[in-house]
Amino acid sequence: MRRKVKEYLERYLVAEMISTLLSMFSAWIVMVSTDDRLLSAYAGSVMASVAFYLYIAFQDVRKSVKEHKEAEERYKATSFLKVLRNLIVEFGPAELIDLLVVRPFFMYLIPKLMSDFIIGTFIGKLIADVLFYLPAIIMYEIRKKHLN
Repeated sequence: MRRKVKEYLERYLVAEMISTLLSMFSAWIVMVSTDDRLLSAYAGSVMASVAFYLYIAFQDVRKSVKEHKEAEERYKATSFLKVLRNLIVEFGPAELIDLLVVRPFFMYLIPKLMSDFIIGTFIGKLIADVLFYLPAIIMYEIRKKHLN
């Protein structure tokens, strides 16, 4: 179990930290600019996803290029498409639910219930993260077993 937790932390932690910082900043900027909690929740949610997936995709493509180089194989479009397919399998189901419903809901509700917008947004994001990672990790394990 320790090995699995270490593997998940290595895969997700840096992406999550970048995602959290940019998400919080985006939500705050929109809130300060518009005073619209719903728009702020969606802005933070979208930025969280964009930052997270850009980082994960970059890491996966870099790893794939390195593996091809070590095997002295050319990196082709099909190699990139395999990385893309793996990302969709791993994150697709969790992301659809997360981006459209779960994350905006908690990033709207929790700050509304608390007196501090920033702390409430952070707590809302953490709750959404837990609900996101449950199906994402299950799909990651399925992907590793059947698609690598």
